[in-house]
Amino acid sequence: MTIFPNPPSSAQAPAESNDISLRKLLDMLVEKKFLIVGITVLFMLVGYFYSSSQPRIYQSDALVQIENRGAMLGLLETLAVGDQVSNPTTAELEILKSRMVMGATVDRLDLAIDIAPRRLPWVGDFLVHHGLQHAWFERLVPNFVLGWLPGPAGVEGSPFVWAGETLRVARFEVPLEREGMGHTLRVTGEGDYELLLAGELVLVGRVGETVSSETGYRLFVSQLDAHVGAEFGLRRVSRLKAIGQLQGRFTILPQGKDSGVYQLLLDGTDPELTQQTLDTLTGVFLTQNVQRQSEEAEQQLAFLDEQIPQVNEQLTEAENLLNEYRAQRDSVDLTFETQNLLNRLVAVENQLTELALAEADLAQRFRPTHPNYQSLLRQRAQLQAEQERINGLVGDLPETQQEVLRLTRDTQVNQQVYVQLLNQRQEMRLLKAGTVGNVRILDDAVMRSGTIAPRIALITLVSGMIGALLAALGVILRLLLSRAIKSPDQLEEIGLPVYATLPDSAEQTRLTRRVRPAGLKATQEVFRGLLALEQPEEVAVEALRSLRTSLYFAMLEAGNNRLMIAGAGPGVGKSFIAANLAAVCAQAGQRVLLIDADMRRGCLHHAFRDKGVPGLSELLAQRIELDEAIRESEIEGLHYVSRGTRPPNPSELLMQRSFHGFLQSVSARYDLVIIDTPPVLAVTDAAVVGKLAATSLMVVRFGVNPPAEIKAAKRRLESAGVRLKGAILNGLERSTSSHYGHYGNYLYAYR
Repeated sequence: MTIFPNPPSSAQAPAESNDISLRKLLDMLVEKKFLIVGITVLFMLVGYFYSSSQPRIYQSDALVQIENRGAMLGLLETLAVGDQVSNPTTAELEILKSRMVMGATVDRLDLAIDIAPRRLPWVGDFLVHHGLQHAWFERLVPNFVLGWLPGPAGVEGSPFVWAGETLRVARFEVPLEREGMGHTLRVTGEGDYELLLAGELVLVGRVGETVSSETGYRLFVSQLDAHVGAEFGLRRVSRLKAIGQLQGRFTILPQGKDSGVYQLLLDGTDPELTQQTLDTLTGVFLTQNVQRQSEEAEQQLAFLDEQIPQVNEQLTEAENLLNEYRAQRDSVDLTFETQNLLNRLVAVENQLTELALAEADLAQRFRPTHPNYQSLLRQRAQLQAEQERINGLVGDLPETQQEVLRLTRDTQVNQQVYVQLLNQRQEMRLLKAGTVGNVRILDDAVMRSGTIAPRIALITLVSGMIGALLAALGVILRLLLSRAIKSPDQLEEIGLPVYATLPDSAEQTRLTRRVRPAGLKATQEVFRGLLALEQPEEVAVEALRSLRTSLYFAMLEAGNNRLMIAGAGPGVGKSFIAANLAAVCAQAGQRVLLIDADMRRGCLHHAFRDKGVPGLSELLAQRIELDEAIRESEIEGLHYVSRGTRPPNPSELLMQRSFHGFLQSVSARYDLVIIDTPPVLAVTDAAVVGKLAATSLMVVRFGVNPPAEIKAAKRRLESAGVRLKGAILNGLERSTSSHYGHYGNYLYAYR
C-alpha cells in the first residue's frame, strides 16, 4: 500500500502522462467486463424477442422456361431482318410481372382480403410463435387478471388469438366507400361469428354459409378454428394495392447464362396460400402466352383468307392476257436474253410482293419509326431500284418481246404469290389447331422447408454484437471524455499531497442504503454500520490504518488535535472516511470524538444505527448540555455527536461562540476530534469549521471530481484562511493488469 508519511512535493513526484494508452483502454474494458457482458446479453434478449415476434415468412418456388423465339408467325417471322427483332425473353418476363398476369391471379384467389389475428399487446406474437395456446394461457393467467383484459361484453374468453387458431375467408365484398376500412370478425359460438365495423354489428353468419346484407356486404368463411370471443381483423384492400403487394413478394431469378430457364419465388406468411398463389400465377402466365400465340395465328389466317381470292383473280387475268396475246402473234417465244431478264424481274417482283404483305401486317403492330418497319422500307427501296434498272434493260428489247415478257412476268409473279399464300394459310391452320406457346412450366410450385425469415439466430447474434460494441464504445468514450482525477500525481500537481489512496470496497457498497430524509425530496445514500467493524481485514480499512499513522506524524506540530474531513462536492465518501478513520483510531487506543457538522444532510448517525436528534444543532442552540449531545458507540474510546435537528441557519450556528467553546471543551477531553463537514462548493460551513481545525484534509473521489473542481474548492478554503494539509484519494478502482491486488499503480495490499 502506498502511503506518504512525509508527503512528497510535486517536484519530487514523477510526472505521469495523461495520454490514453492502448493498455489503459484494455484495462478499462476488462475491468468493465461484467457491464459489457450484461449489456450484450440484454441486447441479445431484445434481438431474440424482436425476431421471435416477427411473422414467419415461407417461400414457394417454381421453374419455367421461356424459349428465345418471338411471337411473330408466318410472314413476319420469315421477313424480319437480323437483330431488329426484339428480345422475346425480356418481353415475357415483363409480362409475367405485369398487372395483367398479377391482376388475374389476385382475382382468381381474391387476394384483396387482409386477415390480421388480434394478439396480446407487446408479447402476443412472441407467445404465439412459441406455441402458447388459449387453454394454456387460461391456466397460466389467473381469472382475476383475465377479467382485466379488454374483451367483448357478454362473450366469454379473451379476444386474443393464440397458436393453432385460424380463419380462412373465401369471399369478402364490402361497399365501395368502405374499401380499406378495418372490420372485426368475432367468434360467438362453435362455427358462429359476427362482423363488426367500429363496434357496430354488420353481419351475423356461420362457417360454410354465404351471408350478405342490403348495404352491399357479402361474406363466406370457409374455415374458423378459434375459441369463443377470439377476434380477427378483416379488411378488403383495393385491387391495385393487392396487385402491388403480390408484386412485392414475387422474385424472378435466372438459372444459368442465356439458358432461358428462370426460378420463380413467392414469399408469404401462409404456406398453403403461398403455394396456391404461385401455382395460379404460373398457370395464368402460361394460359395468356398460349392464347396470345393462338390469336396471332388467327389474325394472320384472316389476313390470308382476304388476300388469296384477290391474288387468284389477278393470276387468272394475267394468264388470260398472256394466252390471248400468243394466239394473236402465233405463239411468240422468248429469247434466252429475254428469259434471263424475266427470271430476274420475277424474283424482284416476288420479293416486293412479300414485303407488301409483311408491311400490311407490320402496320397493325408498329409505327413507321419502329426498327423492323424501317428495315422493311430499306429493303423495299433497294428492290425498287433493282426493278427500275431491269425495266430499263427490258425497254431495249423489241416490242413483241417486251409485251410477252410483261405478260409472262405478271403470270409467274401472281402464280408464285398465290402458291405461297396457300402454303402460309395451311401452316397457320396447323399452328392454330395445335398452338404451343414459347413458355413451359418445368417444375410446379412447391414449398421450401422451414422459414426464410426472420433469421432468429442471426438477428440475436448481430444484436449481441451491436450491444457489445456499444457497451465497449461507451466505456472507451467515458474514459476518453472523463476529466476526473485518475491518479495521485494529478492531486500533487494541484498542490495537495496525497496522504492515502483508498480502493473501492464492495463490502462498503453492501452496507450502503438509499433513504429519503424527512423534509427533503431527494434521496441520499447512507451506510448502516462501520466497515472497520464489519470487515476489519478489508483493504480499505488497511488504508485507513496507514492514514492513521501518517496523521499521527502530520499532527504533531499542529496547533490542536482537530481534524476536518471535507469534500468539494457530495458523494465523495468523506462521511465514510471520517467514521471509519475514527473507528481505527479508537481501536488503536485513542479517545476519539466524531462530530457530524453537516447539519443539513448529515448521516453519520446511520453508521451507528442511531437517530440523528438530539445533536449538534440543539447543543449550539443551548437546548441540551454537552454530555447529552455526546453519545457512546460500541467501540471503546469512540464517541460521536450527531447533526441534530435540521436548523434554518446552519452557517450562523457554526459561527457562534458556542461552537468555538464546544470544540475547545472536547479537544481537552479527547485525543483526536474528527469533524465531518458539508461540501465546500455547496455551502460555507467547511470554511467556518476549517478555521477552528488545525488539520484539514480534502477527500477526492476517483473518476468523479475533475481537477478544476478540486482547485475551486481549494481556493475557496484558502480565501477563508484555511490551509489544506493534503488529500485522500477515495474509491480507486481495481486495475485488471495485476493479479496481486494491484489498485491503479499506487496501492498494493499484502494479504
